[in-house]
Amino acid sequence: MITFENVCKKYSEDERPVFQDFSETIEEGEFIILTGESGNGKSTLIRMLLKEIDPDSGKITVNGKDISLIPRSEIPFYRRSIGVIFQDFKLFDEYTVFGNLELALTLTGGAGRDKEKRITDILKLLGIDRMFKRYPGELSGGEQQKVCMARALLNDPVMLLADEPTGNLDPASSEEIVKLMELVHRHGTTVIMATHDYDLVRQVVKDGRHVPL
Repeated sequence: MITFENVCKKYSEDERPVFQDFSETIEEGEFIILTGESGNGKSTLIRMLLKEIDPDSGKITVNGKDISLIPRSEIPFYRRSIGVIFQDFKLFDEYTVFGNLELALTLTGGAGRDKEKRITDILKLLGIDRMFKRYPGELSGGEQQKVCMARALLNDPVMLLADEPTGNLDPASSEEIVKLMELVHRHGTTVIMATHDYDLVRQVVKDGRHVPL
């Protein structure tokens, strides 16, 4: 599904490369756990997959397509097949949970007559359907991250990218989020998760593959 071929990336001439001839293959349906010290490239890898940044050299292929060849105008369409969860929640405080998800659908072109059912189904899957009228400020950190996961899953992504999704959570909430990501993985989604807490993920995700960076 995804291949990195001799990828090189550095942010300035004065710094050491983040990636130097990095090659890796990720198969469809895998749960990949990215670990490494800060600055080792976990977030950079996710940003390259999102087409936020490009490698300096080498090739990244997703579903057989060299993503460096995607025109800027088509990047939003490419991203519709990718769900993303960040460490900071990036929710709109002035919108309810339902409003945040409805806005996300509208912005990605996914709004339609079935949008209410799609939102409700995702909220039920994650066990937060009772919160649909609440605002982000009324939710705990773990609850907000569940809303972010719901937002990431709205368009039935083939790939879920998670950049330190438990970084701002307490241990109990962190474990719950990882369990939900494992649930999403069991439904067939390829998951790539960058984390500093490898031990927690290893305890929950039984068939995940560790990729140290």
